[in-house]
Amino acid sequence: MDFVVNCPFGPLIYTADISGDFHKFLVDGLEDCRKAQDARERLVGNIDLQRFAPYDPQKFTKFIDPHLLNYLQQKNDRHNKIKDICNDKQIEWDSAKSTIRYNLGQGPWVNFQKKGEFNPIHNHGGIVSAVIFIKIPKELKDERDSSTYTAKASGCLEFLYMNQHIVVKPREAMMFLFPAYLQHAVYPYHSDVERVSMSFNFDEISIDDFPVPGNDDIIFYGKDPTEDP
Repeated sequence: MDFVVNCPFGPLIYTADISGDFHKFLVDGLEDCRKAQDARERLVGNIDLQRFAPYDPQKFTKFIDPHLLNYLQQKNDRHNKIKDICNDKQIEWDSAKSTIRYNLGQGPWVNFQKKGEFNPIHNHGGIVSAVIFIKIPKELKDERDSSTYTAKASGCLEFLYMNQHIVVKPREAMMFLFPAYLQHAVYPYHSDVERVSMSFNFDEISIDDFPVPGNDDIIFYGKDPTEDP
């Protein structure tokens, strides 16, 4: 599985393309999502159609688990580099031999965004947040390319941290994992098309019964899980 991890201004941001099977699984379930429970009361988006996603939870977690493992492994590796610089003891962790548990709360929700709609700057609850771009019409790229504005951000995702930011141009089947506290926003657009994305939050994450805290500096705490009791 190919993925990229960037730390443009501190927090770790994981990017990957989901598999064709996973993307098809999400696309095939969109019509059921349109008729599902309204999610807007729990969200800040200026988007009329936001619905909780009634996907089979066992199939869904089977697809997302490898991505969470990759993210946590990279988080631990990053922490160990800091420990090495500080001459502190590193924590060795073999993700393939570990048991990961987490809670998705009310589960994923789907954003059916139309022209003029947007998500203001916000963050999420939980520990790790995720977004997957399910449908990204080509008209959004055309709109950005023809824009006379400097930002050229129609339909884009923006991450913000302190006084810094990056703007991401989405493409279909693209997935991001990032700390839930990281502020982000989605820009509006003018084209008469529908942009479809999914979001969800991992909470109460534990690795071999050790809780994962909600910051980028530590993956295990309490005691080193490699030590004898």
